Amino acid sequence: MKKTLITRYLGLLTLGAVLRAGAVLTLVPLLPAVFGDGSPWPWTAAFTGLVVLGWVVDHRVADAGFTIGFELLTGLEGRLLDRLHRTPLGWFTPGRRTSARQALTSSGRELCQAMAWLVTPAINGVLTPACIGVGLLFVAPVPGLVALAAVPLLLGALWASMRTVRVADDAYAAASGEAADRVIEFAQAQAALRASGRAGTFVGRALARQRAATLRLIGWGLPGQLLFGLTAQAVLFGLVASAVLTDRPAAEVVAMVVVGVRFVEPFTTLADLSPALQNLRATLARVRTLLDAPVLPGGTAAPDPAAPALQLRDVRFGFEPGEPVLDGVSFTVARGTTTAVVGPSGAGKSTLLALIARFHEAESGSVRVAGHDVRDYDPGVLMGQFGIVFQDVYLFESSLLDNVRLGCADAAADRVEAAAAAARLDEVVARLPHGWQTRVGERGATLSGGERQRVSIARALLKDAPILLLDEATAALDPANERAVVNALSSGRGDRATLVVAHRLSTIARADQILFLEDGRIVESGTLSSLLSLDGRFADYWRRREHAAGWTLSRA
Repeated sequence: MKKTLITRYLGLLTLGAVLRAGAVLTLVPLLPAVFGDGSPWPWTAAFTGLVVLGWVVDHRVADAGFTIGFELLTGLEGRLLDRLHRTPLGWFTPGRRTSARQALTSSGRELCQAMAWLVTPAINGVLTPACIGVGLLFVAPVPGLVALAAVPLLLGALWASMRTVRVADDAYAAASGEAADRVIEFAQAQAALRASGRAGTFVGRALARQRAATLRLIGWGLPGQLLFGLTAQAVLFGLVASAVLTDRPAAEVVAMVVVGVRFVEPFTTLADLSPALQNLRATLARVRTLLDAPVLPGGTAAPDPAAPALQLRDVRFGFEPGEPVLDGVSFTVARGTTTAVVGPSGAGKSTLLALIARFHEAESGSVRVAGHDVRDYDPGVLMGQFGIVFQDVYLFESSLLDNVRLGCADAAADRVEAAAAAARLDEVVARLPHGWQTRVGERGATLSGGERQRVSIARALLKDAPILLLDEATAALDPANERAVVNALSSGRGDRATLVVAHRLSTIARADQILFLEDGRIVESGTLSSLLSLDGRFADYWRRREHAAGWTLSRA
């Protein structure tokens, strides 16, 4: 934002406050002239001119405020999105996700509106009384001193009033955020809630906490309002009393009453704006939290086509200090090969893939992609190396075609069709009412789990990245479709490296290398035949899975 625009805005605000103060102060000589022997017309003309000029300046201030607001809106949304793109996923705790969502969806609009409807009146609420106080020193010195002394007194009372509700306001904001999250969760989990008979009570506790926080907020606001109201009345009385005690004519005393009312009025406006100012403070705090979020540093490294696709060396990572999820993991994935990561639930398999994609930062060790540490890449260049299919498939509320083209926005129609056929998504397209243009609903709600997974696989194949990261990519597919997709992934491999988290024996058997992960460590690695002949942890796992594959359901 240009400094000249800010300077012009502040200059106009100051000029407007001076003109308003001047118009108020002309009443001191005007009223005695009206009721006395002097001519009131010069003062009437001065009063009228100052009021008209004040209106013109206020209009210019409003224009400047809206211009600043729109520039804030445009610039802030870009800065927030840029920050989100470079923030590690581990930073997004549930509370921060709520704050980030609010910052993105409403902060820009709120700040834009605040410049015109909050910031301008708030600054005027301080400048105008101060200008009136300074002007009174030349017209009525004693009331002028009283007015100048009253400015910090009224501001202090206003600050104390706002302070009394600040803690309650923060508690209310937290309770409201939790209630909003529970309502969204309530809407998304209707099937599970109705099945358990809890559909009517799930959000009850969150709404009760929000209601209690609202009552506390109202209760704490009453003492502050009383304090400010008494202070304002005392200041008004002091101004009038100072005029009376200095033996001024009755007309001047009447004028001082009007001046006193106009002096206190901006502070009253500030008090009325205090709830909105508290909301603005919360908005600024959310924006600051997001702008202060850690970012993934990056360099200018370029992928080395001669280097191994992936190399991990003694990698350690944990979500909580002292509780490692991955502990000293080392392995290499060569180009044109498939590596399967196998192990019990909770071993750290999904976390391993997320760490390679740099959704989290390794605490120690190195994760190297195409010859360079992931920290040496620009995040955009690094993500260009990966086609990713995770267990939790996310689809956007858009058409099926848009969701597939997320892998490559400008892909030609024949490439989209080929990727869909390889992922067996073409069968789904054929039976949908509007084909590729069918909207999939929020999070892909109109598709089954297997269909959503096919969309995700087609998206990754369309991207045609040199490294595929697959987290149970075919878990929701039936055996026939699973074999077809695995064949497609293998036949189109070329120099592409694939790292797949797998439980199905058919997927594991096709791997060139198998890593058995347990308690965050690779306890065994090798080919299928070598691990089976070792007769260790993997062999035991394989036998159990093979035995389970023959299970059938029968009537007792």
